[in-house]
Amino acid sequence: MTLYSRHQLIVLLVLLSAAGFGLAVGHWRRAHPDVVERLEQFDRTPPPAGSLAPPARFPASPERGHPRATPRSARQTSRAARIDLNRADVAELTQLPGIGPVLATRIVQAREADGPFAAVDDLHHVGGVSRRTIERLRRLVTVTR
Repeated sequence: MTLYSRHQLIVLLVLLSAAGFGLAVGHWRRAHPDVVERLEQFDRTPPPAGSLAPPARFPASPERGHPRATPRSARQTSRAARIDLNRADVAELTQLPGIGPVLATRIVQAREADGPFAAVDDLHHVGGVSRRTIERLRRLVTVTR
């Protein structure tokens, strides 16, 4: 007689298989961040209107010895392309990642009520803006007086 019944062994095998699959997916995601970023953005970016061109294919993986291309999210945003928190309207703020229309409206209302932001860190006074969101926005926004 075994310690576990046949049904218990099957459940245990399924759970261990699911955990192993999860670990394998996590390892693959860490090993291929450029492909993961493209896959995550695939359903979020609509094709340009009137575009008949097929979607771009994944670039070939770089050969050994060649530097790996930096993902789009890690590239440095130019100062001119940054959105000014003290001048942006709701439509401009909603273009930022993690900022929807409701949060953009809160940012504009906070700016109007309390005066202009002195630094990007002042966003933590706005309800719904977490430290993580501020860190994500830091390279995309600027504050002028």
